[in-house]
Amino acid sequence: MRNRVNKYNKLFLLLIPLLLLSVESFAQNSISGRVLDAETSESLPGVNILIKGTSTGTATDANGDFEIAVKSLQDTLVFSYIGFETAIVPIDGETTLDVELHAEALTGEELVVVGYGRQKKESVVGSQATIEPSKIQSAPVRNLSTSLAGKVAGIVSVQRSGTPGFDNAEIWIRGISTFDQNLSHPLVLVDGVPRDFNDIDPEDIESFSILKDASATAVYGVRGANGVILINTKTGNIGKPKVKVRYNEGITSFTRLPDFADGATFMEMSNEALTTRGSTPRYSEEEIEKTRTGVDPMLYADVDWYDELFNKTGQSRQFNLHLNGGSELASYYVSTSYFNEVGLFKTDELTRYNSQISTTRYNMTSNLVLNPTKTTELKLGIQGYLSTGNFPGTDGGTIYNNAFFTTPVIHPPKYPDDRIANQTGGVLRNPYAMLTQTGYRTNARNQIYSNMRITQDLGMVVEGLNFSGMFSYDAYNFSSDRREKSPDTYIVTGRDAEDELTFSQTYIGQEYLGFSRVNNGTRSTYLELSLDYNNDFGNHNVGGMLLFNQSDRTQTHSNDFISSLPYRYRGLAGRSTYSYDKRYYLEFNFGYNGSENFHPDERYGFFPSLGAGWTISNEQFFQPVKKAIQYAKIRFSHGLVGSSELSGRRFAYLATVANASGYTFGSNLSNSYSGVTIGEYASDVTWETSEKTNIGLDLWILNNSVNLQVDAFREYRSGIFLRRGSLPRYTGILNTPYGNVGIVENKGIDGSLKYTGKVGNFRFEALANANYNRNLVVRDDLPPWEHPWLEREGRKVGQRFGYVALGLFESEEEIANSPVQSGDVRPGDIKFKDVSGDGVINDDDLYPIGYGSIPEWTYGFGFTAGYKSFTVSTFFQGVGNVDIYLSGEGLQPFHEGLSRGNLYSNIEDRWTEENPDPTAFYPRLMVGSLNQNYRQNSWWVRNGRYLRLKNAQITYSFPSQLVRRLQIRNANVFLSGVNVLTFSDFKLWDVELGDGRGADYPHTSTYSLGIEINF
Repeated sequence: MRNRVNKYNKLFLLLIPLLLLSVESFAQNSISGRVLDAETSESLPGVNILIKGTSTGTATDANGDFEIAVKSLQDTLVFSYIGFETAIVPIDGETTLDVELHAEALTGEELVVVGYGRQKKESVVGSQATIEPSKIQSAPVRNLSTSLAGKVAGIVSVQRSGTPGFDNAEIWIRGISTFDQNLSHPLVLVDGVPRDFNDIDPEDIESFSILKDASATAVYGVRGANGVILINTKTGNIGKPKVKVRYNEGITSFTRLPDFADGATFMEMSNEALTTRGSTPRYSEEEIEKTRTGVDPMLYADVDWYDELFNKTGQSRQFNLHLNGGSELASYYVSTSYFNEVGLFKTDELTRYNSQISTTRYNMTSNLVLNPTKTTELKLGIQGYLSTGNFPGTDGGTIYNNAFFTTPVIHPPKYPDDRIANQTGGVLRNPYAMLTQTGYRTNARNQIYSNMRITQDLGMVVEGLNFSGMFSYDAYNFSSDRREKSPDTYIVTGRDAEDELTFSQTYIGQEYLGFSRVNNGTRSTYLELSLDYNNDFGNHNVGGMLLFNQSDRTQTHSNDFISSLPYRYRGLAGRSTYSYDKRYYLEFNFGYNGSENFHPDERYGFFPSLGAGWTISNEQFFQPVKKAIQYAKIRFSHGLVGSSELSGRRFAYLATVANASGYTFGSNLSNSYSGVTIGEYASDVTWETSEKTNIGLDLWILNNSVNLQVDAFREYRSGIFLRRGSLPRYTGILNTPYGNVGIVENKGIDGSLKYTGKVGNFRFEALANANYNRNLVVRDDLPPWEHPWLEREGRKVGQRFGYVALGLFESEEEIANSPVQSGDVRPGDIKFKDVSGDGVINDDDLYPIGYGSIPEWTYGFGFTAGYKSFTVSTFFQGVGNVDIYLSGEGLQPFHEGLSRGNLYSNIEDRWTEENPDPTAFYPRLMVGSLNQNYRQNSWWVRNGRYLRLKNAQITYSFPSQLVRRLQIRNANVFLSGVNVLTFSDFKLWDVELGDGRGADYPHTSTYSLGIEINF
């Protein structure tokens, strides 16, 4: 018995630890949640999670979810992941935690995209800037180029039209360094191949970089002088398939429309323009009153032509679907997207066709990465789009111009019986009829990009050596089907005895639709072979690259022999890099390549560059200030880059032959013989050469929360292709030959600033970018001007010249005591400065006026703030040192007579004898060109600076508990706006449209509601 008791006692003693362990286990708490990338909201698999102060931990699964048991709800969890900052998160009594990890601010091992390859970020000495793809995914916007302004340091961008399908922005890197701004656009490489990027879906972009200095672009040789944009599309990630769905639905409206004067005001101003110069009025008071009251709008029209052309709102929508995943042997990324925008043009419901302006685009991207062996990688990419557009039968520019050309009182848009109104004559001037009654056009564009790259690690031969080869084939096609007609037109002549309108037919039209087609397209191939080497030897790192490439582009619908010939580039590129102890960096780059455009004996050029970097913060003497400045690096580069984009003509080393008028002889000049002459003289032409110098500074401060990058640059572009203006006329050569004779200097500064911080559940990011550049003409090969102020050398490229306006004349006495101005000059007319001092205002008094139409300052700034499930982001973009020159009908009242030309509503702001305002917008009115008021002069220059709220968005992310119940990774809804507000002193039209009179399709604001779901 005693033995049995002892046995039970021993068993009890053995069970006590198990019971205590069980009780302890009962006391533990289960914490669950999800870990996300703070920037992309993508879930992060494999994140290590530890209970602080213990070795107990777990890791997130493939969906970023985790679950861990803790002893106390007051414990702290530590989240760590390669490439991301470690997060220390107190539980604070919560049982569910959603954690966001931020990418490490500084990571020397991070690879960044450079010319023809990748380098460690810490080793880059060239001037380049990157933009996070999420910053350019402003939806719904069709055109990628319109999303870049102000978002990248060094980018100068202007958008001159908002026409759906034709709203490309013009982009330059660090401004313009040659005489032709159309030949100053950067080289764009998509997945390493020269391509257009406007129609790429921003959702497909993995990285976006711009290369600015010689060290970054010398490897592109004769194609790198204008800078380079590098875009890489997304590839798949190892793991289970991930699906992303995104949809936007939005409405559009114009940012600003020209505001025309009403009919009665037009008639009164017409009379004033006559009477103020001593002529009799054209319109009677009775006609003016009937127009004002609208008693008979068929006889006394009062039309706002822009109101007749445009609706108040349009529509846009966008859909994106993305799928990616894979294994170590193969990964994939597949996406498709749909974009549609319906413009704001009006249509006539009675027509049997659709003349509404609209554009639709379907994108497709497929990137496959295969790893058949541990040392071999094969990438296959196929991307493309199909785009269709619908437009009125008459070109939009013609419609807008005629809205300014046609007076508001000439006739209504159409008559009650649907007859189309038009003034006497065969030329259709009615803007409404052009829009709705001339048929329609349908445009179709399709583009296929394909490329295959194989990369072989040759470490078994030489450690650190890799071989890469790529081939691509691209095809682009465009067709425009034009189904056009011309309507019968009429003009009302009065009313008959029964008070019915009587008409006179002004044109017999063609009431059935005709047909014509325009086609063009290109085919392109690209071949690239390269060897790359990179290896460490203790504190030394050595790298190198040698690359051969060749491209070929052919026009598929050429109209002449010259344009049918292929455009070809071929050459070598090389890079060698050296760094020591992560402190000192040297880099040598070169491009040796050429173009088919030059003489075979002078086809190739050598373009070297040298760059150096010094990471001061890694020096021992810097350690005392390391707490204040965590990272500091100085960069310097100098080198040569070329440009083979020459304006004027291809193959200028060859002379051309043209027809000559010949001569006639005989008593009645009855004998006539034609002949031939030299069309263009041969020129010993070569590429433009750009000598670039750059010095830069990179800083990280405030515990790596603030990053500053600043670069100062100078570019000296020589050998610019121009006609030889210095060739005397007495040589008898009227068509002067071309030559590499121009020189332009361009210099400036650009920089970016970024701050990232988090306090509790509040997270904040702010960023700013700015660019300033000024170019000067050093040589233009023109003969010396008579006066120094007329010289173009030493001025900006494209500098405007005109009279300098001193104000408005106040009296006849002031006119008599001033230099002589030609024409009928009276008080209220513009008074000009006699620059030459000869007492007469003439061409000798022209003087540089204004900054020009391309901004010298471009900048952008914005912030993103998040609190728990809500995120608010804004971005502002602006320009400075830019102006607008006002010209044309609508802004030069009655310059072309009383029967031609609309008026802006600000015509009330004018000089009159009753109100002799010296600061009035318009000088004394007149009909025609009676004096020099409308000769180019500074009176008509207006400041074109602006600040635009380019993007604004508020996002709500669904709670993780709901997301998990729905078995999705994450989801959010958002409300976004594009071109929300514009702050500018210029009020006549959207300031970004630039010079002229605002006669173009205006920019649009877009407000959209969307949802994004990740499975």
